[in-house]
Amino acid sequence: MGYDAIIVGGGLAGSALATHLARGGQRVLVLEKRRLPAGKLCGEFLSPEVTDSLRGLGVLADVRAAGAQRIEHARITAPGGGEAFESALPAPALGFSRRRLDALLFENARTAGADACDQTKVRAVEGRIGEGFSVKTASGDRFAGRLVFGAYGRRGVLDRTLERPFLDEDAPLVAFKAHYAATQPARALPPGGIEVHPFPGGYCGLATVETGHVNACWIARTSALKGAGGDPEAMVEESLSQNPALAGRMSAMERRGESFKATSQVTLRTKSCFSGGVCMVGDTAGMIAPLCGDGMAMALRSAELAAGPAQAFLDGRRSAAEFRRNYRRAWRRAFRTRLALGRLAHRSGLRPLLASAVVRAFRWAPPLGRWFIRQTRG
Repeated sequence: MGYDAIIVGGGLAGSALATHLARGGQRVLVLEKRRLPAGKLCGEFLSPEVTDSLRGLGVLADVRAAGAQRIEHARITAPGGGEAFESALPAPALGFSRRRLDALLFENARTAGADACDQTKVRAVEGRIGEGFSVKTASGDRFAGRLVFGAYGRRGVLDRTLERPFLDEDAPLVAFKAHYAATQPARALPPGGIEVHPFPGGYCGLATVETGHVNACWIARTSALKGAGGDPEAMVEESLSQNPALAGRMSAMERRGESFKATSQVTLRTKSCFSGGVCMVGDTAGMIAPLCGDGMAMALRSAELAAGPAQAFLDGRRSAAEFRRNYRRAWRRAFRTRLALGRLAHRSGLRPLLASAVVRAFRWAPPLGRWFIRQTRG
């Protein structure tokens, strides 16, 4: 059987897009390489605007019933740990694990009528918009589709087969994540808060998820990992020695699980909305700096932005050229400013003197800090 849309990747963007298109009467196939449920390296912070996206998908009540943590307050420390900027968020956010959310949205796509398969790796895509596509999996199966969407995250096999230019650019960042349980609740992350702690060459974000555990996510230059002998444990310990505020939080918690979830070759460069005719959504199109905490919201929003133009093309109301043009325009309008500010904030976070100056400026002029928070939200 042929499909109207084949979506490579069943994370937030892929499952959300599948739900929107299936509800619109399209025949949709989702191919996810992981076995779900599964954890994923992520800050696990759902920015305030996500509430509307989850409500539109019909899963907001499920997320809240599963114990999503209400987050209302943000705190950013200076690298030395002595100064901090604190502010209320524009609206309540949520802390929720990717393990739980990805599985929930994947099943929601099935309920909407999509065929959703996990443990299925895609190796190649051939074709073009207007003529149709053939998608080949690692097991040798082939599926035909009128449109193909890439929703497989920051980096995947298809990036190489599609010869995406960003692969030839420097990607000097690594990231690590683990969940922690409080051993000294009075000193651990306060309820309702999210924190970002810079250190030379990187920063760490803390947010509580539905299990009550704190998700700690580090991102740093690859040179910081090399300086620690390539050992994530040593790099994390070094970050604690350079930011006493972060060290204080972590000393009141203990890690759950034996090792960090890690990834390398992280890039914050804007990629492209289309490559080889494949339409890109979520981090596959472009990733905001983790310091901003808006990546999950952007993934869900990009699915919404792609669904309308795709639906119009599949229904015969718009041409292939109009589909491409309308999605590109909507994506740039929604994300261009956020991504630019995110890159600026990220560069500041990696430089101790600059990070300290930014925190100090936010403390002296709180409206400036609140403006920045609002501008990196939808």
